[in-house]
Amino acid sequence: MLVCHCHRVTDTRIAQTLAAGADGVRGVVRATRAGSGCGGCIPVLRQLCAERAAASSCALHADEVMAG
Repeated sequence: MLVCHCHRVTDTRIAQTLAAGADGVRGVVRATRAGSGCGGCIPVLRQLCAERAAASSCALHADEVMAG
């Protein structure tokens, strides 16, 4: 499934990035650029992160990403 339309990032790539040790949403954004365009995929990034990593880490970093 295509998650980030701006940078053409799929859920598979996000899962691989998290499995490789990305630190929550911030790590996914840094590694894939997903969420750094329009920001419309941030809610899905949060959800995928919460499913595959510690939910508290995802929430903390997502707020920082949205703040700039």
